[in-house]
Amino acid sequence: MGEDIGVEDGPMHRKRSAKDIEQMAERETAAFLRRASITYLECCVSLMMTHLELEEVATILEKEADMLRRLD
Repeated sequence: MGEDIGVEDGPMHRKRSAKDIEQMAERETAAFLRRASITYLECCVSLMMTHLELEEVATILEKEADMLRRLD
């Protein structure tokens, strides 16, 4: 009767080390920042397209892409 004290129903989960938790937090933070950056970029492009011609937006973005490639 008293044998189950302190044991929760359901699957057992092992404790994670502080290092594992830090690595998981770093991965999730990086993934969030990536998604947020892409969303921000999409908003910027949409804004550009409301005020500029499509060809002009494409030209600007191509120049920016070339500049980024040269940063390496």
